[in-house]
Amino acid sequence: MPELRVIDGGASEQLRLAAETNDPKKIIVMPDATAGDSKLDPVAAALHVLAEYESTYGAEGVPPVPVEDIAESHLDLLIVECDDVRSVPGAPQDRGRLSGMIDPDRSRIWLDRTECRRSRGRRRFTIAHECGHWVLHVLGAECAFCCRPGDVGDDTERKRELARQEREANLFASELLMPELLVHEQARTTGRNLSAMAERFDVSVPAIRLRLLTLGLLPAWMASIPVVGTDDRR
Repeated sequence: MPELRVIDGGASEQLRLAAETNDPKKIIVMPDATAGDSKLDPVAAALHVLAEYESTYGAEGVPPVPVEDIAESHLDLLIVECDDVRSVPGAPQDRGRLSGMIDPDRSRIWLDRTECRRSRGRRRFTIAHECGHWVLHVLGAECAFCCRPGDVGDDTERKRELARQEREANLFASELLMPELLVHEQARTTGRNLSAMAERFDVSVPAIRLRLLTLGLLPAWMASIPVVGTDDRR
């Protein structure tokens, strides 16, 4: 994959694709100007992780992105499946059943075994999502992702903070699994065939459809057709 760089600004809207450099260090994790100086831009952070992985391991830069190897080999996170993530010590008990959780103290990603068996795409997205929490909210020097009630002010403030972290982790995961440059390339190659693109990126059809919509790559008639029967993100 051609190298990417982040140009002035740091916010997602100011990211541009470039192929004129072979220096992965040109990919800089910059603050998100819309979120305050201490917040890392999720898209820039995902691109930085991809660039480091490709540089370190000589990866090809073609889909599907090896998200499990990125988590385990590059980020040094152990991926563990269990019957119920809520049974993990320190897991929140007030959010219903959990798809996954980052365990900062033990550098582990915990996954719900049933969900993993039901959908490979969901498993990959959850791993990418938890990698986002690790990079943005653990290494980024914030509190651990699974904040307990006493960790973040009152209940309203806590919910707002958790919602922000979830949005950022989702943005990170989408960019990690479906990098913008590769999505553009595959959209041209496949003629925006959603099934073919989902297979190449090893994600669900709803996930690639949402990605194309977000990037403005779906024609109006395709954007108006609902995808029924599956989760609209994973």
